[in-house]
Amino acid sequence: MKFQMSPLARFGVLGFSLALAGTLQSAQIFNLHADKFTKTLPGGVEVEMWGFGLGTADATVPGPTLAVAPTESEIVIYLTNNLEVPISLVIPGQNGFVRDGAHGTFTDGQLRERARSFVKETQPGQWSEYRWNNVGAGTFLYHSGSHAALQVQMGLYGALKRDAALGQVYTGVSYGSEVALLLSEIDVDVHEAVRLNQYGTTIKSMIHSVPEYFLVNGEPYTAGQVPLPAGAVGQTTLFRLLNACYDTRVPVLNGHYLKVIAEDGQKYTWPKEQVAVTLPALKTIDALWVPDTAEALMLYDRRLNLVNGPAPDGGLYQRLTVAP
Repeated sequence: MKFQMSPLARFGVLGFSLALAGTLQSAQIFNLHADKFTKTLPGGVEVEMWGFGLGTADATVPGPTLAVAPTESEIVIYLTNNLEVPISLVIPGQNGFVRDGAHGTFTDGQLRERARSFVKETQPGQWSEYRWNNVGAGTFLYHSGSHAALQVQMGLYGALKRDAALGQVYTGVSYGSEVALLLSEIDVDVHEAVRLNQYGTTIKSMIHSVPEYFLVNGEPYTAGQVPLPAGAVGQTTLFRLLNACYDTRVPVLNGHYLKVIAEDGQKYTWPKEQVAVTLPALKTIDALWVPDTAEALMLYDRRLNLVNGPAPDGGLYQRLTVAP
């Protein structure tokens, strides 16, 4: 896959960091690009996706996990837009966004100027800088802030995480292993309308979107799914739960309570024990669990989005396994 990179990115992260050491002190740099690709779903259904890629890697859905070191207090993301529409980047809940440009606007049919994005936009074929100071610890969902209802559906989202210290998600909150579960969905009709450049005509908005496929970490459940390791007996496991769906999801770890400790990187004063975790759209939850038995588990959506198109027994399932 061919894509463009910002001129700064071509020098590489190391060289660029050295060149700007005087101006970007203690900044961690990520070079993202946005591209389109085709994804094949169960049943042979093909859809056009938009996704983010890191450096020279191909774009994926979800985008790459951006892991910020505990020692870093500032992040800079250089975003190259290889799509045909303006896009942008937001990280809800993250501290210190540097607003260095006006948000995107458009003129509607009644000649009114209206907002299209939350922040400055990156135009097709261009690149922009997005910067955050005073970066906080926790789990965050980054996504396009331009026409977010549509562009998140198309795949412009990913996870960003930062621990307060080695082995501590927040100060004084330790864990031994972690499981990241990013929930998302696909409305095939919307993706087809975008592919045919008919969004706004055949489908006029996302208000009545009806997704047919539901994904965990970018994939719908199918038979033979490889389980994710969820720690070992007696060891604290951190669940990083992220929701890129258009609606609330309710993940359940079958037969177990989770200790919910934070949302959108904001630590609770009083954690709460929940069997079914309410996870609204475009939000994140951090939760802890200490398994007492080596076993195979299933995490699923209590709202029963458990289909792959017309086929049952798919969707928002994820197999997990606990080691002795």
